[in-house]
Amino acid sequence: MSENIINASAMEILNRMALTPSGEDDRHLYPDSKQETLQMKGLLEKAWACAEDREDPAFKDKFERLDGMVRWSLARHRTWSWPVLAGVLLFAALLLWGGLSSNDSIKIAKENIKTVEAWEPCDTTITWETCAYPSSDAESMAQWRRRMENANLYKKYHLGEARRRYLQNSETVESYRQKAEVETDQEKKSAYLRQVDYWTKTLDKYKGDFDELAPLDFKATQEYAAKQAKSSLSSIRSDRTVFLTIFLLVMILCALYIWTGNPHGYDITKSSTRHNILGWIRKVGLWFAGAAFGTGFASKLFADDIIWRYEDGHREREADVAGTAGNAVWKIILMVVGVIAFVAVSGIVMFIETAFALPTKLREAKDK
Repeated sequence: MSENIINASAMEILNRMALTPSGEDDRHLYPDSKQETLQMKGLLEKAWACAEDREDPAFKDKFERLDGMVRWSLARHRTWSWPVLAGVLLFAALLLWGGLSSNDSIKIAKENIKTVEAWEPCDTTITWETCAYPSSDAESMAQWRRRMENANLYKKYHLGEARRRYLQNSETVESYRQKAEVETDQEKKSAYLRQVDYWTKTLDKYKGDFDELAPLDFKATQEYAAKQAKSSLSSIRSDRTVFLTIFLLVMILCALYIWTGNPHGYDITKSSTRHNILGWIRKVGLWFAGAAFGTGFASKLFADDIIWRYEDGHREREADVAGTAGNAVWKIILMVVGVIAFVAVSGIVMFIETAFALPTKLREAKDK
């Protein structure tokens, strides 16, 4: 009697499980649910129990293949990725830095409020005609640094800035108006007129800002400055809260990503299409990020010197400052693009994987 006849009952059970002959692709045989996996495990146990010759090559080969599928399906496998986690943690670190870096701004805003409340009475009379506006950005910055010393300097800075911007934008309005008057092309003429309308609206804003602050006496100016300082403090605190809240949410996402990133094999089989697509996105995205950052990091910073050759044969060497500046800008752009791509791809992959895996993980926790 042949070995196949001896193991006929066991082989019949295995054949019911494996509908394709040995050598063909077995991926479709993997179960995609716990119930199917346990059913296969039960059939394997039944086949093993009724096998008369467990060393029969045909039986042994098919049994080991199917048993390996069942064992893999029942086991947990790590699906979360260190590069993805690193990309999201980098984003979290930037958020934390953004939130904590505002502490100095909050301190300055609080000091400004105290300074305003301690102002000594002084003359705050400034009109449109007597308002001296800064002639340069450096002068404007100097006035900005001293603006909180007293009510007069406060009004001088803000009214001066409002008048300067009003006059600058008035020149812009007039420039576009003159271009529109002489332009014969109707499309270009309309574009110039739209610019006239846009910049004219800014004139109303700056004139309104001036007219609101100019007539205020010392007490009213003090109240106005205190209100603005408190509003600035509130805005900075709000921004810090946003940064830190998003940071906490990102950290929770990272924890959930790791927690849900050890599914059973049958869950991986069930979502194999999604895993394959996300794997492709992760691979291509991280490759692009690495290529952009690496190219930027390795690119040359200093441009070659410019060699000036004269008719008498004399040569002079001059540093190519413009070329070096261009190289630096290009280098920074590539590195920034690489970091942004790294963070973006990592965040997308982590969010999608976690969002789909979380319901399954919660069901498992509930069934325990």
